[in-house]
Amino acid sequence: MRKILLVFIVLISLIGCGKDRDKILKYLGKKYKEEFVVKYEVPTRKGGTMAVVIPKRYLGTSKEKDKFYEAEVTYRDGEIRKDDYIWVKNRESIEVYVKPEVEKIFGKNVLVALDGGRYREGNFKDDLELLKKSTTEEERRKNSFQIEGGIYIFGRVESEKDREKYRRGIYEFIQYLKQEGMFEYVDINFEILDERILSKGLNENSEDIATLKGFGSRYEVEKREEIYSKYTEDFKNTPQDYKNKVIEQVRRSKPMDDLYITSLLYTRIFSPKYLKSKGWDTTTDKRLHVDLKEYSNIKDVKFNIGVWQDKEE
Repeated sequence: MRKILLVFIVLISLIGCGKDRDKILKYLGKKYKEEFVVKYEVPTRKGGTMAVVIPKRYLGTSKEKDKFYEAEVTYRDGEIRKDDYIWVKNRESIEVYVKPEVEKIFGKNVLVALDGGRYREGNFKDDLELLKKSTTEEERRKNSFQIEGGIYIFGRVESEKDREKYRRGIYEFIQYLKQEGMFEYVDINFEILDERILSKGLNENSEDIATLKGFGSRYEVEKREEIYSKYTEDFKNTPQDYKNKVIEQVRRSKPMDDLYITSLLYTRIFSPKYLKSKGWDTTTDKRLHVDLKEYSNIKDVKFNIGVWQDKEE
């Protein structure tokens, strides 16, 4: 009897979810002027339905399996209680806004996975314009927003000269953020990765890929170079369209997992306001403490992880 009752309750829940799903999809289509699909849905504790959705245009693309582009939408008591798709729109729009500058500095082989904005209408540019028009400290506080995530740059680091080139590039990008009024609350990881991971020959060699994956997070510099060196010329001959395709297949939510690669150089950039908001500038916990930097000097950019990291002074 208890099993029958349980099955009955589950069936009722599923029927309820199905009705709510239709209402969620209708709401999303009307608001965002495009079709959506539900990846999965679950009943909420308060009697509603929470659905994880993606735009229909993502089906068959790398974004279909990337949590970076998923949104939670909750329907309960006849109305939408939560709509996270506005966040996804902002992630897309911030990439559109900053990627041209990233490519200008570092070249075409880059991956931008940033999250930022106030999530008003899902348009980062509009959020930034509103911040720029803020004239008082109170307005700036109200209209400011965080920019978090990572910028992944595919290149080569074989000398101190190469390392300094990327230091200058990151410093230049920070100055761009300042000029655009975006350096309010910033937490961005910069990873410099071996560009040969994009070569056609390597991506078609399952044995070499398996070997690289087997290294895990270990540097294994010489062993990795044994593999990469076979594809130096192949990388030069690989069409840019193919390289773009490899980059596009990388999940923004887990880029380093998909790239089976370690950083040649790594640094994490914090704005002073971001650190203060977290209390990391004053904490005595060494695991959390970060020194405040205005990044008014190129020497403020420090590479603390990677094969070519800065040596401790």
